[in-house]
Amino acid sequence: MKVTLDAEQLAEAIAAGEARQRSAEAKQSRPAFAEAWPGQLLNNHTNAACAEMAVAVALGLKPSLGVDVYSVPDLDGTRIEVRWSRSRNHCKVTPRDVAKGRLVVGVVGDRPAMEILGWLEASDAPERGTPSKEPPPCWFIHELAWERFDTLDERRWKLAAASDSDCPKNS
Repeated sequence: MKVTLDAEQLAEAIAAGEARQRSAEAKQSRPAFAEAWPGQLLNNHTNAACAEMAVAVALGLKPSLGVDVYSVPDLDGTRIEVRWSRSRNHCKVTPRDVAKGRLVVGVVGDRPAMEILGWLEASDAPERGTPSKEPPPCWFIHELAWERFDTLDERRWKLAAASDSDCPKNS
């Protein structure tokens, strides 16, 4: 499924991505995967925020593009973790996604045009993905391993009852 962000959505997502990059720099965070070229981390942050916006648009949800939010789902009121990748076969699922019972949505593309590859239960990643050969531990999901996005219904992604770790980030 392809989603092209409009000017307002794009501006909001880029602002969130830039805020994420500034926060990471201020905290001197080490990225999970090293920057391969100058500006890659900023590009990753902005495209990831655009991916979250695209999934929110596709599901008809209000976007909730937070900064420094690692223990809550990417979209408020859901259990969705959005993963953007530059490659169709490298959207990652982490052990934390599995432990938190996340539903992962894979997205590729370069803003403003994003393509939602599909979804899967994080717990299925060990069977459907390829383990990373380097730390940190994760599974990379091949584009053909995703469930079709049009088969994702609200009963699957909506939070039934929020726990402390799944509180909305923009209350």
